[in-house]
Amino acid sequence: MRVIQGTAAARAAIIEANQGRAFSANAPVEAQVKAICEAIQLRGDAALLEFTRQFDCPDLEIEQIRVSRAEIDAAFDALPAAAIRALERAARNIETFHTRQTVPDWSFTSTDGALLGQRYMPIERVGLYAPNARAAYPSTVLMLAVPARVAGVPHIALATPASRDGLAHPTILAAAKIAGIEEIYKIGGAVAMAAFAYGTATVAKVDKIVGPANIYGTLAKKYLYGIVGIDGLYGPSDAAIVADEGANPAQIAADLIAQAEHGADSFVCLLTASPAIARETQAQVTAQIASSPRAAILLESLQNGLICRVDTLDDACELCDLVAAEHVEIWSHDAFALSARIGSAGAIFLNTPVPLGDYIAGPSHALPTGATARFASGVGIDTFLKRTSLVGAPRAAIAGLADDLETLALLEDLPGHAAAVRRAAG
Repeated sequence: MRVIQGTAAARAAIIEANQGRAFSANAPVEAQVKAICEAIQLRGDAALLEFTRQFDCPDLEIEQIRVSRAEIDAAFDALPAAAIRALERAARNIETFHTRQTVPDWSFTSTDGALLGQRYMPIERVGLYAPNARAAYPSTVLMLAVPARVAGVPHIALATPASRDGLAHPTILAAAKIAGIEEIYKIGGAVAMAAFAYGTATVAKVDKIVGPANIYGTLAKKYLYGIVGIDGLYGPSDAAIVADEGANPAQIAADLIAQAEHGADSFVCLLTASPAIARETQAQVTAQIASSPRAAILLESLQNGLICRVDTLDDACELCDLVAAEHVEIWSHDAFALSARIGSAGAIFLNTPVPLGDYIAGPSHALPTGATARFASGVGIDTFLKRTSLVGAPRAAIAGLADDLETLALLEDLPGHAAAVRRAAG
């Protein structure tokens, strides 16, 4: 990891790092994604099967794309009891947290006499995506499916790539069963996104796609947005840690490594005003990498990581906002108070390692990456809801508003608007 001394130098290093973290165009991949999407739109199942055989399993038949109930049950039954117990506990915690997020409908009568309100309705059909490449992520299935179910989505489908043997990953299927998902397709990346967006004879069209994917799947979501809703464009995992002089360097190092091991493109950053914490954390990172089975990935990933020894703890909080990380950890006796000073973070962990949130605490781990926490939020109940406004005005209220409305309509050269209101006012 690069060690940066001083707030000004740290600010410059973070700005530079943010440019590399930002989700950006990739012309060659975008061209491939466009071709895949257009082919599936035009040729449906034929293209879907062609690409799935090319990218995932060469022997797959179209009848095998939809996972059977028997496959789901077999995957669940083969899972060790301890794994089922852990997944079920995680599902309960996720449900408990997201039940509290429920947004109520409301209405009131304005001073002009109109009934105004807001109503939330679940999206009818949602397609979830669970990767299965470098690793399978059953936790992602729960983190997406449980909030969707709590939100009241009536139809939830899941896409996940087939392995070379033509089977979906058994732990993903087991997690899907725990989450109550029965509609599962063995398709991946841009193929899955296009099939969900356009629909085919085998894959039912959805209204919104939710979940992280590789660069092909992510750029497909970007290309398809407008045809279908999306939750966001997720990139490599990232984390920032704010620590004061009371923190434990060994713990900080372990947490930096935990996020860096996601892949060589991950980004991690420590912000501290303590020279000792900066120095000892660097030493601990070196020592802990030496015993890690993912040392090769860590060495590459941590080349881009930063240890920033800033001038004050206030500076650490300010620069943490600049990082706008997917995950923020605060290690301090005043962690809760410091958290109120950080406005751009996917999730904030108070004297708590990120993996607790990744797996089992309750909030969804599908969070904004690449500094997009400046304007985006993680998956929650509102991801799966549509908001509709209600406006109801009796004739007297319409008449009372008509003069000013006509003035505004004529400013925009839309006399028909004013005429419609005059007619309603009687």
